[in-house]
Amino acid sequence: MKFERGPYLTAALLCEKVLIEQDGFKSLIRIVDRVTRTAAGQNPPENMEPFNWEIFLFTRIVAGAAVRGTRDIAIQPQKPSGELMPPLHQAVHFEGEEDRGADVITRVVITLDQPGIWWFRISFEGEELTRVPLRVIYMPQVITRPIHSRGGNPPQGGDPPNEQ
Repeated sequence: MKFERGPYLTAALLCEKVLIEQDGFKSLIRIVDRVTRTAAGQNPPENMEPFNWEIFLFTRIVAGAAVRGTRDIAIQPQKPSGELMPPLHQAVHFEGEEDRGADVITRVVITLDQPGIWWFRISFEGEELTRVPLRVIYMPQVITRPIHSRGGNPPQGGDPPNEQ
């Protein structure tokens, strides 16, 4: 087994905010695994328009018996089409006992240009530890014009227009 003696991944998730309290404890706010993009109008685009999205990827890695010193953590987004985007690298320092580790908080600003499942591949020293999914849903909504009476004014109340 590759990681039999460490490191051990104890958390990996996407969230809108990470609070770091004065005592060092962390709170993860609004854990996210999907985002819905809508386009509304009389003729909304058939395909999703690209949009920028900001999120935090929180990763907690415990050293185990095998890991000490500064190591490379990489996060590489993968589009639903399978295309790999450039990885984000972060140096993380491990020290102390084997139950000690590191919390890696990565601010991700990404252009989402395809609906489907995006994967955030998390690697330690070039070896993949896990993947975190994000489902992007595109929902075009056709909005039709409201029906008006012949006089040009919209009907009042809940009664249908009086056609003669």
